[in-house]
Amino acid sequence: MAGLKRRASQLWPEERGEQEHGLYSLHRMFDIVGAHLTHRDVRVLSFLFVDVIDDHERGLIRNGRDFLLALERQGRCDESNFRQVLQLLRIITRHDLLPYVTLKRRRADKYLEETSIRYVTPRALSDPEPRPPQPPKTVPPHYPVVCCPTSGPQMCSKRPARGRATLGSQRKRRKSVTPDPKEKQTCDIRLRVRAEYCQHETALQGNVFSNKQDPLERQFERFNQANTILKSRDLGSIICDIKFSELTYLDAFWRDYINGSLLEALKGVFITDSLKQAVGHEAIKLLVNVDEEDYELGRQKLLRNLMLQALP
Repeated sequence: MAGLKRRASQLWPEERGEQEHGLYSLHRMFDIVGAHLTHRDVRVLSFLFVDVIDDHERGLIRNGRDFLLALERQGRCDESNFRQVLQLLRIITRHDLLPYVTLKRRRADKYLEETSIRYVTPRALSDPEPRPPQPPKTVPPHYPVVCCPTSGPQMCSKRPARGRATLGSQRKRRKSVTPDPKEKQTCDIRLRVRAEYCQHETALQGNVFSNKQDPLERQFERFNQANTILKSRDLGSIICDIKFSELTYLDAFWRDYINGSLLEALKGVFITDSLKQAVGHEAIKLLVNVDEEDYELGRQKLLRNLMLQALP
């Protein structure tokens, strides 16, 4: 029970050593992912595991962290195996939480603060409220460019997996795409926007059933039925590639993403009256995700532009 009453701000015993290596402990990851799971999410997950988690264990589950701890006690999750957690998040269509299922410490906010201080210019230091340059009426070359393919519900083809290129293609890329050191660099940030139903429990109740005797077969059949139902309720997603060439715009975009301003701005664009009419009385929500690795790599490129501008 001590683990269940632990506050999210407290360190787990195993976490003290792992902090030095830039890693989260398994339980800290549970805190982070569990904090983003709604009460409806937890009820759906508990419903799917009704044959696996006993009544006493289910009575201890009050939030997402408790559910993940119960999975660990059942031997379904450990430091080397997150497959069950990832599968469950996909089933309840919480794809926005998939990047958080990792022991690697998310360091984007700290990275943003450190590099902003390190590369700040004397002009910015003298001006307490620096303002981005006012763009002219025509779109300048450095203004963020958004490219949204429009082919079907999934409106963008999958990005090629990183790190899987052959040696020959890597050599060709080095020869053909090697940027000129003096040329101004740009970066691409991938924005994923997804509309989802707020509640799936009503759709699952009464429609997920198995009479198989073996517990594993029964759970597998229930999983398949739930997966089919949730896929049929998929409202689709949009993937946009946004091109930046100015650090000011990139940092403003990232801050808006972190503090939720971007999400609020996109709600009026994607959750339209037509979509509300199509889903009927059910409530829907918008999920927004930006690849942290894209941001960090892109920021390094744009910082390099500033350093080149400062050279004589």
